[in-house]
Amino acid sequence: MVQSCELGIHSVGVDVSAFNALIGNCKVTKYNLVDVQTEIARISKSLKVFLSNHKTLEFEDRLLKELNVFNNTYFPVPDYKYKVKRKEVNEKIYGEEKEKEFLPIYNRLVEEYKIKLRQDKEDSFLDKWYTQHIREEIQFVFNEIRKIKTVSTKKIISVILSRTIRSCRATTHADLATLLEPITATYYCGKHGKICKPLFSILKWWESYSKDTIKRLIYYDKIRKDTFHTCLTGDSRSVDLIEGLNKINPKFADLISKQKIKGIFSSPPYVGLIDYHEQHAYAYDLFGFERKDELEIGPLFKGQGKEAKQSYIQGLSDVLNNAKKYLVDDYDIVLVANDKYNMYPTIAENAGMQIVDQYKRPVLNRTEKDKGAYSEIIFHLKSK
Repeated sequence: MVQSCELGIHSVGVDVSAFNALIGNCKVTKYNLVDVQTEIARISKSLKVFLSNHKTLEFEDRLLKELNVFNNTYFPVPDYKYKVKRKEVNEKIYGEEKEKEFLPIYNRLVEEYKIKLRQDKEDSFLDKWYTQHIREEIQFVFNEIRKIKTVSTKKIISVILSRTIRSCRATTHADLATLLEPITATYYCGKHGKICKPLFSILKWWESYSKDTIKRLIYYDKIRKDTFHTCLTGDSRSVDLIEGLNKINPKFADLISKQKIKGIFSSPPYVGLIDYHEQHAYAYDLFGFERKDELEIGPLFKGQGKEAKQSYIQGLSDVLNNAKKYLVDDYDIVLVANDKYNMYPTIAENAGMQIVDQYKRPVLNRTEKDKGAYSEIIFHLKSK
């Protein structure tokens, strides 16, 4: 939708995740940027006052100074990584040894500043994956967002908060996309080649993402075109686009009814790779969205067995068959997929379509330092 609006193309999106739909719509909404900036400034000021009554920032400042001295001594840049590369240092053994060596320094500071690392309960994602004080800061900012009168401003600032708390989970830098166990102490970080620490305040990321979002909105405002663009929350296998759009933008619904849709561009889920609702569990907990995990196509929890593959093929086939009623006769469908199980020829056949072209696309840069580069295929489908 973002690129469509930039190119002057009307676009409608569909996502079964209410949170994903919120993000999609926030990206293409036109804002009163003065109002957004004013509210961000108000919340940032309030957060700093809230923090001034605690010793968290002072604790973190002391910890960073201790880490800086320790890391410069035992993990000098670039010498350390050079030695690891040449196998002069066993990274695993050395990293674990230094991790244990720094731990007493960390524990002493935690005790001195009376930092509460874990929450009293772990009933929800927010309870388990955030330190006590970060959880309190999140709730404080969320309560401030609730005071915002303008709906669009409230939504975009809610997304800034969600982006912030995603970066503040109690996990290692190497496990941001696949959470393993909560981290509440300093640890050897294979990604950065030194001793790293968990976060103890959201302030840094809140300010960073607020500034970044404003910058993006200002720039996008200059290049966007006057088009219709909406992301509906619904199941693509059965969603009624006209009915859904009639509730939000009757003119857009009428346009699709008369003109129909030229094509689809999508990157469907890959079979057995990600649980999308669980990936954003922090946002579902905070905002109270209804989760619909069972409606995901190809989720991780269903695995990659025979039954999961058949379910995936059926799901994608149903999506394309449902979409056809809204498409022009000479439509173009472009799907980005990691089709290592060669399912897309069957999916196309089930939908009465043919793959007219395909392109290989290498995926080299990953969120995690896992060396897991792979290739995707971009499929171009048309009617038979």
